[in-house]
Amino acid sequence: MATKEMAPVDRALRQVETISAVGLALASMEYLARPDQFADTGLMSWEIERLRLRMLAGKKADFLNAIFKPPGIYVLLNLRLVAALTLINPRSDKVARDFAVAFIAVTNYVLAVRIRAGTDGTEHMSQLTYLALLATRLFPNDPKARAASAWFIGGQCMLSYLAAGLAKAAGPAWRQGQAMPGIFRTYVYGDERIYKIFKDRPKLSKVAGWGVIVGESMLPLALILPKKSAWAMLATGAAFHGGNAAFMGLNRFLWSFVGTYPAVVYMSKNMKLDDLSPKKLLRGLRKRR
Repeated sequence: MATKEMAPVDRALRQVETISAVGLALASMEYLARPDQFADTGLMSWEIERLRLRMLAGKKADFLNAIFKPPGIYVLLNLRLVAALTLINPRSDKVARDFAVAFIAVTNYVLAVRIRAGTDGTEHMSQLTYLALLATRLFPNDPKARAASAWFIGGQCMLSYLAAGLAKAAGPAWRQGQAMPGIFRTYVYGDERIYKIFKDRPKLSKVAGWGVIVGESMLPLALILPKKSAWAMLATGAAFHGGNAAFMGLNRFLWSFVGTYPAVVYMSKNMKLDDLSPKKLLRGLRKRR
């Protein structure tokens, strides 16, 4: 019996699940590889982390110790790893995938309370992505809900790039070339070889800074450019994240953001430049009234 071909939107959302789940699996394994950091004497001790928020510092929040202190935190991370592997496995059935998406969506916000140090845009993108994926499970028979989720994920990705590019453009360090050597000289994100290259070549550093500004700011054009140009821009974005993973250790950024690209592609295929015209937008608002 021939299997039913997936609709384009379902295929895009499945690809988002699979790719982004790789990053979640890596993140879980990274945390589990150093379990000592969650101990009371570790860098991520819950006794210290909870002091960041007044509502968590008192005895009323002690019930969270069961999942936020060892061994509870290890169980939580292992379950997230299992959920991520479930989404990566192409043979996982629908029920298993639904539970995995729901578990990841909920625990994304749970971990946002537990792990506050060292988090970045990766976690924020994952929260939004899996919240949208969960919405498709809450309305399984509504194709508009699935399309809206894909558009939300793709749109959030493009807005993130645009916001990052404009924020860098507003900073003189990026425009004048100090940002690149400044980043690569740090202990956490640094690379001595790259740092020396930019330090000894200020013009190259300035060009690289402007390259990042322009690249991030212009990436949303992939939504309306011709097919080949759009794919080239997405490939550039993926290469950018690949470089960050190789030289700065930001491997989770790669999977979190590139994981949204299938939604961007779906959005691009269903968007026309005319859709952005004021007349059409006003017409759409009037129809909703």
